[in-house]
Amino acid sequence: MYGVKESVVEVVCIGEPIVQFNAVTPGPLRYVNLFEKHVGGPETTVAVCVRRLEHASGLIGRVGDDELGHFITSWLRGVDVDTSYVKVDSSGPTAICLVQRGYPIPGRSKVQYYRKGSAGSRLAPEDIDKEFISGARVVHLSGVTPAISQSATDACLKAIVTAGENGVLVSLDTQIRPQLWESLDDAASVIMKFVEFANILFTDLGDAEILIGESNPERVIQVFKSIGVDVIVLRLGERGAIASRGSELAEAEPLPISIEDPLGAGEALAGTFLSCLIEGRSLFESLRKSMISWSLVASIRGEQTNLPTSRDLDGAFRALYP
Repeated sequence: MYGVKESVVEVVCIGEPIVQFNAVTPGPLRYVNLFEKHVGGPETTVAVCVRRLEHASGLIGRVGDDELGHFITSWLRGVDVDTSYVKVDSSGPTAICLVQRGYPIPGRSKVQYYRKGSAGSRLAPEDIDKEFISGARVVHLSGVTPAISQSATDACLKAIVTAGENGVLVSLDTQIRPQLWESLDDAASVIMKFVEFANILFTDLGDAEILIGESNPERVIQVFKSIGVDVIVLRLGERGAIASRGSELAEAEPLPISIEDPLGAGEALAGTFLSCLIEGRSLFESLRKSMISWSLVASIRGEQTNLPTSRDLDGAFRALYP
């Protein structure tokens, strides 16, 4: 295993769980009448993915004391994600987002967030429990959470410092959402502070261009390795992904699918990769299984509906890579 230790909750995710209203039909939202309701949020989806793959996971965050907040906590408990540190906060509403599908670019989704002043944006350093963090194998967060408030940024910094002091691996998915930042320069400045703490990094070429001014895959990996990141997973969209660990390099392509909704696919990749890392799988197996999960989630609406079980993922891997 890659420097992981025994623990009860193996992966602790930190971020704002939200309710996603996903358009059933593609096109501009003004013409859409039917929506599906899903639990969303990048860190939340990673936690669900990890648990689906038979590893204990937990979430640190806040939801509102409203029907949508209770929907989130009830749903997460139903899929056996530890919600002990998901606070119900009556000072703000639960965040939501609306997903516009297939317009203006076919096969891609556009997200409209409604999270300003939300309960989740009030995440603060006092929400970070040292024992919960120090007992984990991996702490995972994304670039989305530091974008929602200064207190959330401070909470994330406390979490990764605590993780580092206790031998817990730090996993970061850069996930730059321009609509959540004042400017891309602000995004780069904040997220690069987190990159310096990361043992495992998930990113893509668009984010890399913003963060380090590089969009060549080889150069992206070189630069992040020079900063001190041990494991780098570079998503290439419909072209697949590349993973680097030490002198190892692995590549994998997605399955030949029709993309219905790519939202959550990156989180499925990350959650699967972290699970494989905990299990001590090879870099090649880890990345190929991660791309299977990516493909499954991208093929339907909703971030978590098609997350595979451990048994189904193993079966798919054996069938596709005999």
